[in-house]
Amino acid sequence: MMESKPAEPDVFSLLAEPVRRVLVKIGFSKPTTPQIESIPLILKGENVLLIAPTGSGKTEAALLPIFSNFLHLPERRGISILYITPLRALNRDMVRRLSYLAECLDVSVEVRHGDTEIKIRRRQALKPPDILVTTPETLQAILPGSLMQRHLSHVRFVVIDEVHELAEDKRGVQLTVALERLREITGRDFQRIGLSATIGDSNRVANFIAGTGRQITVVDVFTPKSYLYTIEYPVPQESDFDLAQDLRTIPEAAARMRRIIDLLNKHVSTLIFVNSRTNAEILSYKLGRLSSEVAVHHGSLSREERTMIEDQFKAKNLKAIVCTTTLELGIDVGHVDLVVQYLSPRRVCSLIQRVGRSGHKLGLTSKGIIITAFTDDVLESVAAARRAYENLLEPIYIHENALDVLAHQIAGIAMDQKEVTLEQAFKIIRQAYPYRSLSKVKFLDLVKYLEDLRELRAEGDLLKKTRRTRTYYYENLSMIPDERRYPIIDVISDRRIGTLGDEFMALRARPGLNFICRGRVWRIVQIEDEAGDVYVVPSEDPMAAIPGWDGEMPPVHFSLAQEVGKIRQEIVEDLKIVESPSKVAELLSEKYYTEGLVLHDAVNEIYEHISQNIPVPTHNRILIEGFDRYIIVHMCFGEVVNRTFGCIFDAILSDREMIVGWWNDGYRILVETPRKVEGRDLSRFSSIFSSISNEEVDKAFDDYLKARFPFAYKMKFIAERFGALPRGRTMGPVRLAQLPTRFDGTPIYDETLREAMLEKVDLTTIKNIIASVKSGEISVNVTLRFERPSPIAYHIISKYSDIAEFMAPKQVLMSNVKRMKIAISSRNVHLFCLSCGEWSTTIRVRDLPDKPTCKRCGSGLLTCLKREQEPQDIRDLLRRRLDRKELTEDELKELTYARRVADLVLSYGKSAVAALQVRGVGPETAFRVLGKMHIDEDEFYMDLLRAKIQFLKTRQYWENKKT
Repeated sequence: MMESKPAEPDVFSLLAEPVRRVLVKIGFSKPTTPQIESIPLILKGENVLLIAPTGSGKTEAALLPIFSNFLHLPERRGISILYITPLRALNRDMVRRLSYLAECLDVSVEVRHGDTEIKIRRRQALKPPDILVTTPETLQAILPGSLMQRHLSHVRFVVIDEVHELAEDKRGVQLTVALERLREITGRDFQRIGLSATIGDSNRVANFIAGTGRQITVVDVFTPKSYLYTIEYPVPQESDFDLAQDLRTIPEAAARMRRIIDLLNKHVSTLIFVNSRTNAEILSYKLGRLSSEVAVHHGSLSREERTMIEDQFKAKNLKAIVCTTTLELGIDVGHVDLVVQYLSPRRVCSLIQRVGRSGHKLGLTSKGIIITAFTDDVLESVAAARRAYENLLEPIYIHENALDVLAHQIAGIAMDQKEVTLEQAFKIIRQAYPYRSLSKVKFLDLVKYLEDLRELRAEGDLLKKTRRTRTYYYENLSMIPDERRYPIIDVISDRRIGTLGDEFMALRARPGLNFICRGRVWRIVQIEDEAGDVYVVPSEDPMAAIPGWDGEMPPVHFSLAQEVGKIRQEIVEDLKIVESPSKVAELLSEKYYTEGLVLHDAVNEIYEHISQNIPVPTHNRILIEGFDRYIIVHMCFGEVVNRTFGCIFDAILSDREMIVGWWNDGYRILVETPRKVEGRDLSRFSSIFSSISNEEVDKAFDDYLKARFPFAYKMKFIAERFGALPRGRTMGPVRLAQLPTRFDGTPIYDETLREAMLEKVDLTTIKNIIASVKSGEISVNVTLRFERPSPIAYHIISKYSDIAEFMAPKQVLMSNVKRMKIAISSRNVHLFCLSCGEWSTTIRVRDLPDKPTCKRCGSGLLTCLKREQEPQDIRDLLRRRLDRKELTEDELKELTYARRVADLVLSYGKSAVAALQVRGVGPETAFRVLGKMHIDEDEFYMDLLRAKIQFLKTRQYWENKKT
């Protein structure tokens, strides 16, 4: 690997004169740092990986010297420059800039992707451009064509844009082999230029582009561009409780919405990043009720919708876009002066790339504000920001020896060449970096399996096509999992606005259903059986469903979770010196660029943990906690490692009949046991860490796979890529569960396991952790809790326990009382007078007088209507009763309930109305609570909370009865 050296800053003078003239024309007077360092190397013909922040001129750093060298070629024939970009959406901005440069230099440019019209493809085949801009999948499509091969044989330069988007993806692996197949077509090496945002393991990524045995120079540019990461933790104000009622959400979420709207109003153009498409829709829907200048952008929206939103934002017709990874890349949406990250970014690389979208030009500060929601989220965001400042990125995981990609590329090689030997094909494959260690035995085994599927044939040493080869190859150009997509069509405009996924269509979709898409509510009016088109009209139902799109939340990496553990340790050490949690929060806030209030709850939680004499789980301390029927294993090892530990615990504890189920997050594993946990159970659990060997770790994981095999959904997509299953067919859970048995002993099973072991499992880190426990580097502590779990355990127990309030730490319990009080006072109630049977009103509880009365007749006999009741409903029942008309049993119950409520309001006034707003509190329970005649209002609300908890504990016995 060659090291890059700083070049002279007058690099533009090295370019060909026509290129220099164009630079003057477009006003490029001074090169950026990436251009200074890259241009001389590219002019010399070196392979280069250029790593630099967004907005630092990477594209021009590659194109200017390539154009310069291209103009010096003795003749122009075929396609000389190939520009590969991972997303079609990128082409609009990048092609515009590239086309302008090319036009000034009399160089032709064409774009080709899956949606390119047939007449344009024909034109390209007859008259090829000098530069072809394409995607990895389309390159796969054109490689075998004899006419396109003739044009591609002249390729001298290949630019691969957004390398960071491809390096960890099977699309990238597929591309590396495609480049080797292109090398066979050209008959000589071509220059390879990779452009990447900040990425870990730069040398590996460089080799990924270059291929086996080729030199490549890494230019990793630290630019003067500055970043400012701020973490906020909005706490509900009284007005947020009112807002929560209007948005039908909790006050904490309303506080976050309100803060985001405040930020939007103070900035011109804001991108709001979230971690999943579902989150994008929910957030944009809630924000859309507060501002008409917010749109949503994600991969399940149609390309036309995304383009329209990008253009509106660029034209300043929108103030904000709620988006996912679709806008992490270099799509041009104009100037962005703020990035908001909603909840922890979960990856340092993502945080840097996302915040880099603001202050897009060099010399401007990129500003990012992370809006957090709970204490884990706060510490994780602080950890991510700290690592971002220090440029400590997650490592890259490259798919090595991926068998589904390999099968497809072997078929591609057979199609590229009229005749190819197995040895030649093997040699081409091994030139690609991800297959540098592929064994001949593995290669031949795979060829044999493809023969069994009748997708290829080996005759002696020759690799030959079959009738199925072409179909198999072209049906599997894409490595993206092929879930069937159902178009959503707006009946009013006749426009396609997005797509729905398989699971949503199978389980939930029906005419009349309301769901959220594009940040607004739609009602399904028709579903076409054959085409699968879903016709919709706008709806105003706020209780809409959410489409179940595919795509998981990115997992919290080991390194980030460890950083959170280190911050916890810092807090523990500071609390030993300064016993005041608020002072420690202030000290840390200065260190971490946050306000003291942001860290207050997180510090307080650890303070409460310490005050109960419980060891705090950190980066080097595991805590095993027993409570009721739960064992909570606190480990700051991230989601993949903790999930793998969960699989191993499952296998070991199943043998001992100690496990009913388990769940995990990045900081703990929750194990449910069949009985109450005792001290000896914790000691037995603790011994797993100190006594288990590496062989036993492997065996336990293998036992878990044999018993449960959790990766069948992956196997479906891999089998499709092999051509062993039709692509895009819906498969139910029973058929999915049968796949491991069906494909056991085949490359499909092997590849499923290889992929899962790279993305979902980490046995190596587990073995290292166990070794560190045995050496004493990591300590293991146990604690048995009786009244309630530890404060830090509450996070996962509240998620999976039926009665979160019952298990809350004292501090949270007291906070809940205060919160309940404000929430109830903010609630709208519908009162109806049973005396005159005419008057009704809607009013917030806090605005009620102590003794509310009817404004028509002056009576205090007022009932609270249920949420779904209309005044007319109860009025009709009352009149029919007074007219001595017969009522059904249910109608009589409803009227009796209304009267009992009215008697309470008559006796206790506003307090009775407040009590009846608590879930599980009906007239009888309210009467018991109100009868205590509380002097202290907090005690009144504490009794209401106790009543609610009692209801939650016993609700399975009550059916529909209100107590």
